Amino acid sequence: MGKLFNKLEKLILFLFLTCFILLLVCQFINYKNDYGVHTYNFENNNKLLPFNNNGIKSKGIVVLKNMTPSYDNVGILLNGKPVGYFGEDDELEIHVYHNDLIEIDGTKHNNRLKVKVVGISNNVETPKLDATAITSQSIEILSKVKLK
Repeated sequence: MGKLFNKLEKLILFLFLTCFILLLVCQFINYKNDYGVHTYNFENNNKLLPFNNNGIKSKGIVVLKNMTPSYDNVGILLNGKPVGYFGEDDELEIHVYHNDLIEIDGTKHNNRLKVKVVGISNNVETPKLDATAITSQSIEILSKVKLK
């Protein structure tokens, strides 16, 4: 039994030393004097987005209109982040990508607010033209963006 443990111990030591030497060789081969810091932004991970022929992400344009212009400060959210407010101008143009979520933030008003899609670029499949969202003291989803 003792001889078996001695052989097993030597085998484990040999494997450890071999792996350690291979690790050092790989580190030496891949060594660079580049000490730059590389970060990755998980929030903007858009690997699954469609790309056009140039390798650039396709972008569309959606124009929204506040159908209740007496109420300003109605917010537009894109993927949960504010991208604009209806103020003096009752139309707002936003740039969108595939699978973006457009929401209307009417939490600052007690009455019903209506927002309508009055313009889209040629490559936008949804939201459809004339799509509307009505909100009252809430955040309502207008549409999820699909590009052609």
